[in-house]
Amino acid sequence: MRKRPGLVKTPLDELTYKVNGLAMQVHRELGPGHREVFYQRRLAELCRQSDLRVEIEKRVEVWVGDQLVGYVYVDLWIEECLVVECKVLSHDLTDEELSQVLAYLTATGAPVGMIYNFGQSSLEFRRALRPQAVQDWQKYLFRFVWTPHSFQPLSSPGETSLPLRFSVISPLASQPPVIQFVTETDAASVSVRESEKESVESYVASGVSIDAGNRAVELMRDAVRSTYGPEVLAGIGAFGGLYDAAALKGMQSPVLVASTDGVGTKVKLAAAAGRYRSIGHDIVNHCIDDILVQGARPLFFLDYFATARLDPQVVAEVVAGAAEACRAAGMALLGGETAEMPGVYAQGEFDLAGTIVGVVERDLALPRPEICPGDRLVGIRSSGPHTNGYSLIRRIFANIPLETVFPELGVSLADALLAPHRSYLDLLWPLISRFPSPIKALAHLTGGGFFENIPRVLPEGIGAVVRRGSWPLPPLFGLIQARGKVDSFEMHRVFNMGIGMVAVVAETEVSALQEALGEETWVIGELIPGERKIILE
Repeated sequence: MRKRPGLVKTPLDELTYKVNGLAMQVHRELGPGHREVFYQRRLAELCRQSDLRVEIEKRVEVWVGDQLVGYVYVDLWIEECLVVECKVLSHDLTDEELSQVLAYLTATGAPVGMIYNFGQSSLEFRRALRPQAVQDWQKYLFRFVWTPHSFQPLSSPGETSLPLRFSVISPLASQPPVIQFVTETDAASVSVRESEKESVESYVASGVSIDAGNRAVELMRDAVRSTYGPEVLAGIGAFGGLYDAAALKGMQSPVLVASTDGVGTKVKLAAAAGRYRSIGHDIVNHCIDDILVQGARPLFFLDYFATARLDPQVVAEVVAGAAEACRAAGMALLGGETAEMPGVYAQGEFDLAGTIVGVVERDLALPRPEICPGDRLVGIRSSGPHTNGYSLIRRIFANIPLETVFPELGVSLADALLAPHRSYLDLLWPLISRFPSPIKALAHLTGGGFFENIPRVLPEGIGAVVRRGSWPLPPLFGLIQARGKVDSFEMHRVFNMGIGMVAVVAETEVSALQEALGEETWVIGELIPGERKIILE
């Protein structure tokens, strides 16, 4: 048979053909019209089912000389030799998209890359071979590199004489690739003696799978590492995370601030809806806000996921959400723990907790001593119930399908109830990190609502009045109160009622604060002489 002109045969043809078939299966299943991440995850899932090693969002450090200039993120990194880029484009693949894959090939040292366009009625794909010289594609590489905010781009990256290097180089970069597929059965017969095999099977029979734990770590590894900066000396995989605290030397009087909390029974709704990533945001943002009220900026975070039986995909999705929230806060997800405890948790149940460590200059710590009667309470909106009151919420909506759309909500019940806990870091940090600051204190409205949280920042001899109706009540809380027949006092003791954070400011500073925040806020009450408690009017 005559060969068609222009086709190139490589030792990786078997692998690329296999992945092509799986990509076509993804397109048949999903069709066009989805976000890229859905095609990416489904293709990764099918590859794993076909016994292919896959990493999602593989991060590759890019160095110019001795300077870390940023990162390249590969959609899928298969068998440590094949780069895959998933696109959702309404147009045919262009040379620019192909150049992006070539840049990834350069960064990984991989021999072959595939680019798929799932955005049209039929799947379009192209194969690219690794360029021989890094310099040939350096100008393209810098178009696709993610850089930290502190990095100043090179004026002419394509012409720099400094050496360009990467943190990941394929083991097949300098030798012909050898693809060998090994089934789990074959691997076990080679690497496990019979006595060891019986021991492993006994542990699995007890309800604990070491392999599932290892798989979960593998799936979450890149998401966690994507939060690391040069200050992280040892993270995932180590017995303990190592964080370089040298930057604290530049502070006059640094004070470490730490907090631990959980998501609570919101995890049950997340499991019922099959939405796990948002609760990763919940646990991180809840902890950020808990130390923000003391004036601290976050340094690093640790997560803890415990369940009856590990589902690696679920764990990875939760941790991916936590990593996204950590990246948004400029904080390292330094490490964590995943525990499988049958008999402690019922089948299908799990719990999520986290620990955060931050730092504040002693002179800028909140609350400040000048709090006095007459100060105003400025309420800042929440994104929903955040992470509190979900035991009551689940009871009230126990027989209502989560896909139900109540007219007053305009979205599904799942969307309303699983909205991630809001982080107030970006909003408030510019104000509390300077001196003088108009903010004297902050109260994070978590468990206990108004009655338990605002008094926590008040000195002896000062109470507070909170006036109902001084801010618009979000429809979700009205729906909860009406369906559950919950009285107003209990609603304000359990829920944030649409106010996630309260700032204490002098009356003369209210207008300036509201203008600086740049979003709608409300004066919801004031401080008065009296006991450290809340009067709800």
